[in-house]
Amino acid sequence: MLTLANVNKSFNRGTVNEKRALEDIGLHLDEGDFVTVIGGNGAGKSTMLNVIAGVYPVDSGTILIDDTNISLWPEHKRAQFIGRVFQDPMRGTASNMEIQENLALALRRGHRRGLSWGIRAAEKELYYGLLCKLGLGLQERMGAKAGLLSGGQRQALTLLMATLERPKLLLLDEHTAALDPKTAKKVLELTQEIVGEQKLTTLMVTHNMKDAIALGNRLIMMHEGRIIYDVRGDEKAQLRVDDLMRKFEEASGGEFANDRMMLA
Repeated sequence: MLTLANVNKSFNRGTVNEKRALEDIGLHLDEGDFVTVIGGNGAGKSTMLNVIAGVYPVDSGTILIDDTNISLWPEHKRAQFIGRVFQDPMRGTASNMEIQENLALALRRGHRRGLSWGIRAAEKELYYGLLCKLGLGLQERMGAKAGLLSGGQRQALTLLMATLERPKLLLLDEHTAALDPKTAKKVLELTQEIVGEQKLTTLMVTHNMKDAIALGNRLIMMHEGRIIYDVRGDEKAQLRVDDLMRKFEEASGGEFANDRMMLA
């Protein structure tokens, strides 16, 4: 479903501030894979998601989604294949639009637009049922502005929007990092439920080692723009946080010292 072949990305090339963000990344995801991505600050995790989504062009290498080469496609054209949830809950929704209007935009992603009534009665019924599944009471507030929702409610809504038109690939970029622990747990439960029901191919970046181990069928670890560890199946299921820290030290050749990940 997703293939990255020898993908390289640098910032500030040719200057004293040049930073090699991705170095010969090779990654293949089968359909239905749920991959958690972990690594220290500056490891290249978010950059990898950004080059897949088309936010940054690659310096070299190839990106394929479902055997379609999208390496040179602009971000808006890739959106027909990709659903995305950001770390900042405010980025995934339009604050001045109603909840149902945000959902209507998401439903039309990748489709041609015409001149007709924005939201029909059948659509409202669809949105009502989907919002009921979130368990947050948003189905009774469909006419409310998204900007009036809490961060957790907006993130849950963003997750629903990102998966409303089943994407070929779902990108989750630390989508619970800005939430309090209780809300983060709820959003992660919703993530597992939606990904499981739709069998979505998913890449989830996280700083939480416990979540990285508990979620998905595969885990990759990044360090200095490279993938240094890739584990799946029974081997992943048997991992513990101590094992993950030891693997990092073995693969990177250095002591693990990332406060954010250790505290998480």
